[in-house]
Amino acid sequence: MKNIITALCNSAVNDKLKEINEFNILANDIQYQEGIFEILENKKEIDYLILSEFLPGEYEIKKLIEKIKEKNNNIKIILILEKEKEELENYLYAKGIFKIFYNNKIEINDIINLIKNNYNENEKIIQELENLKNILIKNNININNGENLINKKEIENNKKTKNKILEKIKLKIKNRINNKINLNKKVISILGTGGVGKSIATINIANLLKENNYKILIVDFDILNNSLHTLLGVNKYPEKIKNKIKNNSLINNKINIKELIIKINKNIDLISAINLLFDSKYKISSSKIKNILEELKENYDYIIIDNSAECFFEYTKNIINNSDLNIYLLEANLIEIKKAKNLLEIYNKEWNIEKNKINLLINKYNKHSVKDKIIKNIFNEYKILGKINFNEKYNLLINKNYKQNKLVKKEIKKEYEKIFNI
Repeated sequence: MKNIITALCNSAVNDKLKEINEFNILANDIQYQEGIFEILENKKEIDYLILSEFLPGEYEIKKLIEKIKEKNNNIKIILILEKEKEELENYLYAKGIFKIFYNNKIEINDIINLIKNNYNENEKIIQELENLKNILIKNNININNGENLINKKEIENNKKTKNKILEKIKLKIKNRINNKINLNKKVISILGTGGVGKSIATINIANLLKENNYKILIVDFDILNNSLHTLLGVNKYPEKIKNKIKNNSLINNKINIKELIIKINKNIDLISAINLLFDSKYKISSSKIKNILEELKENYDYIIIDNSAECFFEYTKNIINNSDLNIYLLEANLIEIKKAKNLLEIYNKEWNIEKNKINLLINKYNKHSVKDKIIKNIFNEYKILGKINFNEKYNLLINKNYKQNKLVKKEIKKEYEKIFNI
């Protein structure tokens, strides 16, 4: 049963929702902003709030959402806007809003179906298997090989034993689901020397994946020169971490990697302060990279890592070894080609990374660049994905940040679509 309140200045929607058996409508339609807070004070178990942008009250919509989340951070807010507003939407999704609709593109059935079908895919599978599990227990069948789990009389006479078996099967089911999901998770590592365009490439690939509604995490692992937060127009540290820094309590309070996550929009998150985890105070070794990535994979379809240009970091070695796709950015001039050869040689001879694990991508290509055919001959042992042409508007993206340059993003996106079959 879903607990729902509406604040639309429209009782017709509220009345329609009351007809749905799976929904528990907690109050009549709320007509003013303060009415939401009155309900939140008295009722803690609220699953959904359906809210109109034009609900009368003292707060503009951004502030109203913040205030609601302060009262109940778990509530799922479905917001009805008058028209599309990308900057506002990105801000609201970053604040954890659940779904945005538009007045001219929404029907009541869209909201009903959204709420009815809002189940995590894992929960669906577990629910389906829950029924199977009960059948297995009823028939005393082992889910692995069909052997008896325990004597039937013991099951009937010993409730504790039966519960242990149920938990055992449930754990096996969850492990199978997790293993299946992890097979689809992809870690993409972006490599290259300083200034070759790793950060911009990272963002461009993330934006390309976002178009397909994937959930993406960008990790700025350039410990010395992290700049992705600047490009994306956000603070380097989330508020929680900023407060720890301000209070000088980082040493006493262990940082969880999930505390570093900053929401960019509904599909993309960022971690830009990864250096805090690997500070000597916390003694987190580079060998823990695999564990960190496995933890993050649980919540994302893709993880894209912008790596340091320095070759003395063991972190980079472990990231390369634990990535599904390694993309080395190469600028087509004599100096960068020489740097690339040296760095790739370290990867191969000192770190024992096979050459087939590294893919090259020629970046900032222009009419004065070394011809791509020559580059292919120089790096003939590596797979070359293609080339990205130089765009004079890159500096506009850097100086104004990505959020404000839709047309430029579209131009650059086409370049990446040619390379990546996503």
